Amino acid sequence: MQAAEVRVWTSASGSTVKAKFQKLDKGEVHLVTPENKVIKVKVATLSLADRAHLVDFAEADKKILTDVKLSIPEEDIRFDKKTIKTLEKKMGFGDSTHLAFNLIESEHFLIASTGRFSGKALAEMAERLWHGMAFQHMNFREDWGDKRKVIIVTTDEDVYGELGKWYANWLRNNITDENLAQQQSNRISTLWMRVAGTSIRLPEDEQEEFNAFETAKVFRISDGNDRSYKKVFGPFPTHGLAHMLISHQMGGVSNISPTGYFALTTGHAYFKEIQLADKSETSLLDAGKYGEEDEISSASGFKDGRSWAKTLRKLVRQGKVTPDLEKLLSFTSADLTPEQLVLMYSFAYYIESDSARVAAFAEMVTRIESSNQVPAPIEIAKIFGHETVEEFQAAWTEFVKSTSFK
Repeated sequence: MQAAEVRVWTSASGSTVKAKFQKLDKGEVHLVTPENKVIKVKVATLSLADRAHLVDFAEADKKILTDVKLSIPEEDIRFDKKTIKTLEKKMGFGDSTHLAFNLIESEHFLIASTGRFSGKALAEMAERLWHGMAFQHMNFREDWGDKRKVIIVTTDEDVYGELGKWYANWLRNNITDENLAQQQSNRISTLWMRVAGTSIRLPEDEQEEFNAFETAKVFRISDGNDRSYKKVFGPFPTHGLAHMLISHQMGGVSNISPTGYFALTTGHAYFKEIQLADKSETSLLDAGKYGEEDEISSASGFKDGRSWAKTLRKLVRQGKVTPDLEKLLSFTSADLTPEQLVLMYSFAYYIESDSARVAAFAEMVTRIESSNQVPAPIEIAKIFGHETVEEFQAAWTEFVKSTSFK
């Protein structure tokens, strides 16, 4: 057993305590706070990340990872809306007064918006999704640290267009490789007005002033998709935030070998979108021309996500579509078919469909984070308890054929 260190322990409801591990006794973990107070907590009420910590560092039985009913931590957290605060300062880009954004702050995010957009539902959505990641992934909270992720929201087309022009010009002036600078700038100029969700790099001054991460998520709200932002777990922003968070945990697209990365992150984002919002409003743009993090807001796959399971189940039963792990890991957004997109969703659903698989999924993400590459198909199969890829695919296929796949 390694020497205990003070860490943050989290319950399913989101309550936290900073304490050192003392011992395990009859299904309870004894924790000691910095004030030397002993707290007894039932292991079953702890997050998966905490239970994984007990297995790795306190030699606990691995059964504590799987002998707990599967939960949806994003829904279970008791979120305190009072933690969302309006700031007096603004965030600006360039010299234009149109690009001075109002700010609201939550524990881990800054919502920068224009117009009368409140951003409180979006902030709560982001925090709930953040809790879901921290609940399942052992290193997520520590890796995140004390920085905030900036989420930029525009409700005015002229402001959104001006932001795109500023960013294209900023790229030209701040990337030292002239060819790459021109390529990136041209990409933004061509793409910007076609997407409803993308990412940008923040200038260093903004990063330092707001203690923010280098990249910011951008959402463009228009008449056609504004309802997604007026409630917690609107489909489109849920997808974009879920993708952003799983990518952050894996290390980011620029740091990881691309094979398999797109399928894992995109499948997870669609799974969370449909699990939490009950439908999908997200489509992807061709990565041959655009970026794999760029999204447009419209129906995709088989209709809007409600029919995905039923339609794919029928195709698999008829032998028209076959779940194939190696092929799935080779998918990109270039020429992506509806069948391939829904296969990615079914894969993510399968590997997050019970407590044992969620624990294995967390282990796989940890491996990706440490190795900067997605494991080979045989390694993925073994992580999920199968001796061969064929065994894994057979189990995945049976899941798709079953009524458990919804």
